[in-house]
Amino acid sequence: MDLDKILPVGTSEKVPVELLDFDVNNPRFTPDKAPTTSNDDDVVLQLARSADLAELVQSISTSGYINIEPLIVLERNGRFAVLEGNRRLAAVKVLRNDDLAARAKLTLPPFDEAKRSTLETLLCYRVATEADARDLIGFKHINGPQQWDAFAKARFAARWLDDENKIGSGITLADISGRMGDQHMTIHRMVTAKFVLDQAERDAVYSIDDRKKRSFSFSHLYTGLAYDEFTSYLGMARPDRSQDPSRDPVPREKYEELRNVLTWLYGSKDRDIAPVVASQNPDLNRLREVLGSKVATKVLEERASLDEAVVAGTPLNLRFEEHLITANAELQHAVTALEGFDPDSQPEMIQIADSAFKKARMIKTQVDAQAAASATPK
Repeated sequence: MDLDKILPVGTSEKVPVELLDFDVNNPRFTPDKAPTTSNDDDVVLQLARSADLAELVQSISTSGYINIEPLIVLERNGRFAVLEGNRRLAAVKVLRNDDLAARAKLTLPPFDEAKRSTLETLLCYRVATEADARDLIGFKHINGPQQWDAFAKARFAARWLDDENKIGSGITLADISGRMGDQHMTIHRMVTAKFVLDQAERDAVYSIDDRKKRSFSFSHLYTGLAYDEFTSYLGMARPDRSQDPSRDPVPREKYEELRNVLTWLYGSKDRDIAPVVASQNPDLNRLREVLGSKVATKVLEERASLDEAVVAGTPLNLRFEEHLITANAELQHAVTALEGFDPDSQPEMIQIADSAFKKARMIKTQVDAQAAASATPK
């Protein structure tokens, strides 16, 4: 089949859906959102789970497919791969296949033949290379109306940078960030974190496929690497956004520390280790504080308990202050709820109150003694 006759490079024409394939290299297919195979049905099922196809399916079934914004396509193996518009293509394929819709758990509204006929051919614009589509795709999905998640953005920018380096164009990551509409150089942090993951994977330090949870919180890593405590622990140079990030950002002598950090962030299925960062707030900041203390870091390395490490890294005077303030606040809550005490149904509360009184008296005695000693002229 002569694709040049159907759709020459640099033109827009309607193309039969049968000639359109999903882009299996789509940056949207991150570790937790990747289809199980490159088969069309598996791609559709994954997009139904992760890309909210239901709303788009409803819209197209109501009005038919409106050929206003073309899909961006590239010739691959005698067919057209859709670089931009995979979600729209998935919605169309669902509407053309009742069985696939049922497997994707999507309910198809009533759909008359006139609207169904709009699903036969889709407006496409053909590019000669992926590079020809990057500016449009990057801006749309980085800061535009249909933003990708952080890891998809990092993959897209890193792939773009690699291609520019291969041809020696001189284009830097800063240039790419600007063309993608990123005014704060967030992309630089994301790509640096991706290179850390790539290095860990390549040198068998850690595989993201070994993470304990199905979800993949890439933001844990690229946010953590913005802190001195993380980069110092990993022996990494501080980020210089005027320079492209290194493909090997972590020194080899720090590979054990790299394995530790990635395990603390994501856990390990093979070793049955849960991540110590259950959520970015507050656990990532707690991990940051631990990495700022050699004692606390040692406890975390040996015990794998963030709570224990935080305690070990907190000076005794601050721990006493924090615990006493918290205890006082809780006792105040108990005072306001005293009317709820029933000695017949809650006899154990008598023992607990007695224990609390003894502890409070011990603290008061010690505090008074130390205060008196401090006030005594030396």
